[in-house]
Amino acid sequence: MSGQQDGFALGVDLGTSNTVAVLRRPDGRTRPLLVDGQPILPSGVYADADGQLHVGRDAQRLAQVDPDRYEPNPKRRVDEAAVLLGDRRLSPAELLAAVLFTVAEAAVGAVGFLPPAVVTCPATWDADRRQVLADALALAGWPSAAEHTMSGPIPPGTRLLREPVAAARYYTEVLRRPVPVGDAVAVFDFGGGTLDVALVRNEGADPWGDSGFTVVSCGGLDDLGGLDLDAALVELLGERIAAAHPAEWARLTQPQNATQWRDRLRFLENVRGAKEMLSRATVAPVAVPGVEAAVPLTREELEGVATPLLRRAVTETRRVVSAAGLTPERLAGLFLVGGSSRIPLVARLLHAELGVAPTVLEQPELPVAEGALTDLPLRRTGATPVPRVPVPDSPDGGPTPQLLGAGAPATPLAGPAGAPPLGPAGTVPA
Repeated sequence: MSGQQDGFALGVDLGTSNTVAVLRRPDGRTRPLLVDGQPILPSGVYADADGQLHVGRDAQRLAQVDPDRYEPNPKRRVDEAAVLLGDRRLSPAELLAAVLFTVAEAAVGAVGFLPPAVVTCPATWDADRRQVLADALALAGWPSAAEHTMSGPIPPGTRLLREPVAAARYYTEVLRRPVPVGDAVAVFDFGGGTLDVALVRNEGADPWGDSGFTVVSCGGLDDLGGLDLDAALVELLGERIAAAHPAEWARLTQPQNATQWRDRLRFLENVRGAKEMLSRATVAPVAVPGVEAAVPLTREELEGVATPLLRRAVTETRRVVSAAGLTPERLAGLFLVGGSSRIPLVARLLHAELGVAPTVLEQPELPVAEGALTDLPLRRTGATPVPRVPVPDSPDGGPTPQLLGAGAPATPLAGPAGAPPLGPAGTVPA
């Protein structure tokens, strides 16, 4: 009889602003993995004075007390030697490991162990950046990284997969959109921190049975994402607020104490919420700390500040398509993923400028994580089961969570040899 792990798998989209994981059960059903009851985990990390790293909404709440100890977008710091949070210097791998550990704990809480997993990374990440991700997996106690290529079967471990390949597989295998062998689909990944554009060609199944999508052209804009739209809206609203309430605006733009920093963070969150609401409504109120009446923001105003930024995105998409020797009309499809692609203007501009009707989902945050699951197909009936490894008791008397890579033995949820054990839920010693 197969062990209880058979058929379980986890796909993880480790994002700049938010991280999403999708869990697949043995019957093939998928659902987002909930962390603190929510399907989307903010990727921010907070380092407290006691050496613990807090992730997600806990980190956001703690940042209201001491913002200097908070990094909201660890993935943007991947090229740096160290990141200073308060009085602690942390490597980018340590920050990403804290996020991965939180995902692992949520998976263990949901099914009792960490299933075989696929973690995605941008197509533009070179070997050095992918090594940072591999180091983060090791620090978080996951099985070692194993990258998919077309040159041979994937060794055991946590699989790394390019984000646009995961999206293209979702496009063809979940949405059932046709991409004939030899044709290509463009993936427009517009997230909170960056824009990534890639052209992915269907090369046909490789000799090892994997769907052979290959990135043939990629690019993007590291300085364009939902955060940059937020900044443009803050500038627009600031002109109106400063004219009517100059003292309150000065406190928001140049906070001098913890209370004023909390007000600033609250205001930025209100702006982001209004932007998201304008995907569904034509007007949204923006509450301003210290000001009695909310400031209305219209979709027309959002599109006015967003259009120049999004035209850069359209230009970059056209460049990536051209770099592959194609024109837009020869694409098999244009697939929009990432939370910021929900803004209606994004699809409208791409359609108008490229002449290709984009495909965008109601929840564009999910396709990359769910598409990654195709790298771990369900076992066929009669396949050799993965043996279940007994779980030893932990020192506190509770069960030690298991980590199961694809064919890898179970290992405790801890860092590499010589590293301190990881802390309680949502935390990791710095």
